[in-house]
Amino acid sequence: VLMPRVNLLIADDVGLGKTIEGGMVIQELLIRQRARQILIVCPAALQIQWQEQMRDKFGLEFRIVNSELMRDLRRRRGIHVNPWTHFPRLITSIDYLKRDRPLRLFREALPAGDEPTYPRRFDLLLIDEAHNVAPMGSGHYAIDSQRTAAIRLLAPHFEHKLFLTATPHNGYVESFSALLELLDNQRFARGIPPDPEALRRVMVRRLKTELPPDAFGRDRFPQRQLAAIPVAFSAA
Repeated sequence: VLMPRVNLLIADDVGLGKTIEGGMVIQELLIRQRARQILIVCPAALQIQWQEQMRDKFGLEFRIVNSELMRDLRRRRGIHVNPWTHFPRLITSIDYLKRDRPLRLFREALPAGDEPTYPRRFDLLLIDEAHNVAPMGSGHYAIDSQRTAAIRLLAPHFEHKLFLTATPHNGYVESFSALLELLDNQRFARGIPPDPEALRRVMVRRLKTELPPDAFGRDRFPQRQLAAIPVAFSAA
């Protein structure tokens, strides 16, 4: 949060608490009055978990934007209600967001073509499992999916961006550089290998093996032991 604009890729190993780190960044930006309107985009199965974690650990209420909320809002506030502007802290799934109607409603909340984009309409975009929105990479090209296109539309209208993933690199440099471009297009561009120093400034990664031992001198996570187990099959 000491950055003038928070653009971070947190790529810690599984189980090291990326959700809590994201919540701490959210809370700090709110306390410093540097963020108010926050959108968390995650896989559908994690929406309830994010809502409960933000409520139980940080005392922050988030509303989940889905078809059920949309029906409820239209009953209570009319058919022209826009779910993306009804509450400052929202959670949605990437596969709901990418649909035609939700994306069209979000586009209506963004500046029109002749309107200035500054100050930005939204404050913080947090994407969990961010590798899901990375373009599919093969050969020398990174091809945008519907998920990528949706985030590419939204991202320029958020002041801060926070991407969380335990698997930031899928083996294709083109896909990784395109993901970094979504995060910070001033430092990175798709198709151009990222500069290591520029990457160091925006990417934080810890592995389980790097953690110090606990108070009893034991590893905090058990070592993986790989062994072949022979199985004798009967003739049947």
